[in-house]
Amino acid sequence: MSNHSGSYMLNEVLRYLDQQGVFELAGEAKTQEIVLKIVKISDQYDCNPGEILDGLQERFGICAYCMKPAERFEDGYCPTCPRPEGR
Repeated sequence: MSNHSGSYMLNEVLRYLDQQGVFELAGEAKTQEIVLKIVKISDQYDCNPGEILDGLQERFGICAYCMKPAERFEDGYCPTCPRPEGR
């Protein structure tokens, strides 16, 4: 069972940091490194990476499925990743 509350909380934290301009100061590569590190840490707490990045994939340039940097997205996923059922 996934820690949905933790995933949603991290999504809100990332949104807040973005609104405060933290990632503007860091630049794209460092931002991706920070976000991916947060997602990796969250795995220890059974969080869901897709929920953490929900609505933020294009902003951070990270695919919600493979967790790799990408330039293009289709429904939050890079063009090479399979789509979840129902998308």
